Amino acid sequence: MAPAEVYEAKIAAPVPETGAGQVLYAAAFIDPAVRAVAIRDNGWVFQLSAPVAEARLAEGLATLIQRFDGVDTSDSAPAFALPLPSGAATKLPEIWARAARQVHPGLFVFRAPLSTLLRFLDAAVLDRFARPFEAREESYPNCIPLDSLGRAEHLSSFPEHLHFLTHLREDLTLLDDYASRVKVDRAGAVPDSVEVSRAELVQNPSTCYHCYAALRGEEITANLAVTAITKCHRFEAANHVELGRLLEFSLREVIFLGDPDFVRETRARTLSLVEALAQDWQLYGELIPSNDPFFTSDFEAKAAHQRRLALKFEYRMAVPGQDRKLAVMSSNLHGPTFSKAFDIKRNGRVINTGCLGFGLERLALAIVAQHGADPAGWPDRLAQDFQNWRSTDPLNR
Repeated sequence: MAPAEVYEAKIAAPVPETGAGQVLYAAAFIDPAVRAVAIRDNGWVFQLSAPVAEARLAEGLATLIQRFDGVDTSDSAPAFALPLPSGAATKLPEIWARAARQVHPGLFVFRAPLSTLLRFLDAAVLDRFARPFEAREESYPNCIPLDSLGRAEHLSSFPEHLHFLTHLREDLTLLDDYASRVKVDRAGAVPDSVEVSRAELVQNPSTCYHCYAALRGEEITANLAVTAITKCHRFEAANHVELGRLLEFSLREVIFLGDPDFVRETRARTLSLVEALAQDWQLYGELIPSNDPFFTSDFEAKAAHQRRLALKFEYRMAVPGQDRKLAVMSSNLHGPTFSKAFDIKRNGRVINTGCLGFGLERLALAIVAQHGADPAGWPDRLAQDFQNWRSTDPLNR
């Protein structure tokens, strides 16, 4: 198969002093043909799969620069840091080539040893972050009603990530015609818009939304911790080429619901547990205040609010040989935002919520990048914890 033709476009637009990284990310959504965006010689260079009018690219850039310039999203001082040893080399490429198979941009099948590592990490998160709070386990579907995401204001904050679910309309003639068409022409498998139903479901972008939606209109009798894992979906356009930008990923969360003091205190305890995990396993990185990458025009207000009140922390692990870090854990305080949206109360008052989430694939990739895939070469405590878990693994024959 001949390689796809690549087109390049250079746009002379100013590079903002702050927010340039957010513009680079969001510029992938200007047009479906965008495959990569870079800053070069104080301008913007687009790699495209098809020609795109420069006016369209320039207009999109102007919109994004206006939206994201002015908010300082540079890293704050970390609350905790474990520096990567100098001269460390990545262990990831060989194991990635052997154990990860991409079946669609951002969508991967993981084989052993990565698949085994994922199961171990989920068990470790349950042991270290769910068990101490006596979290009750719940099981959630991987899709969620649009109404629930609307109540949570996710639709208006992250529209670029949405993966809608639909189906062929209930029509016997349509179904027969579709089956006949794809039997002779696989290219005809993509349905026309008139052939599919109105979307009512979307792939869930974050595990905790189901927790709040399931409690809608209820009154809890005590402070509560809940844990669950789902496969989450976030469409990130051309950004899926970056390490860790997965279309689908496993998100294990521990969710806290109750009085404001309970949520704040448990948040503080979980951050201490994150620090202890990083030290025990020698997970080189930093625990740092952050903000969500809000996409729409209210980015400035929302991002500044999160940083000012330290509502969000991330643990970002270093990747040897790369300047960027992988955010493997996120800790969030929501205040009464979600409990108001879903009318969740205790003693007649709206509660507070918070959550701690681990992206298991990112955590696995970062561990392999730093320490390799062979437990014999891992830090002592990480190797011991893995071997203890492996001794009870039903797949370890």
